[in-house]
Amino acid sequence: MKKYILILGLLLLLPVQNSLGQDIGFKLYLGAASVRMDDMKYLQEHILSTYPVEGKITSSFPPFTSVSLIVFKQLYEQIRIGGGYSYSTTGGKSSYLDYSGSLFTEMSATSHRLGAYLSYSLWGGEHLDLSLYGKAEACMSDLSIHSSYSIQNYSNSVYNKYRAISPAGTVGGEISYRFKKFALGLSASYLVDLTGNLKEKDGGNSLLDPNDTERTLSSDWTGWQIQLSAQIPLKF
Repeated sequence: MKKYILILGLLLLLPVQNSLGQDIGFKLYLGAASVRMDDMKYLQEHILSTYPVEGKITSSFPPFTSVSLIVFKQLYEQIRIGGGYSYSTTGGKSSYLDYSGSLFTEMSATSHRLGAYLSYSLWGGEHLDLSLYGKAEACMSDLSIHSSYSIQNYSNSVYNKYRAISPAGTVGGEISYRFKKFALGLSASYLVDLTGNLKEKDGGNSLLDPNDTERTLSSDWTGWQIQLSAQIPLKF
């Protein structure tokens, strides 16, 4: 039995010898991501409806900044494993302004994600590489709601912060061009957020649906990501 295990181990190591198999490095992704955020858009509409005047939404959770940093180890010629951190942000704004005063509401959302990374190269040439990758992550979402009004010489503002934790997963594809010591690429991926209920950072109270107090509102970062990538191997 030991002899067969030794032979199997040698066979598994063969593809590594002429590859980047012992390389350790990091990848940086920078681009934009769309988000679903149905509950946040719903809440934004509700807040606007409470204005005593007819305000308007000037921004409602559009695609915005997405950044990822991955540390990886290349196990075999086609397989990389690792882990990393991802950050996304978006938000919404509503306002009203006339000669007598102003109303303003800003919702700002950020996502911090930590998790595992796996990449598989479908095709690799001397310079070009086409690969699929996936990430399994824990997502921590922060939401801040800043509302203020000003009427003549009187003004006031309210600032609330909420947080949610949820599991998330990403699948994507990437094409990259390898230079001598680094690589540049373009990736497209889809993130699925299983959503997390939002609660106050300080008091722990849930952010409830204003029209259904039995339901807690949640963040949802599900959406597409388009990113540029840079890869630098670090050989030890």
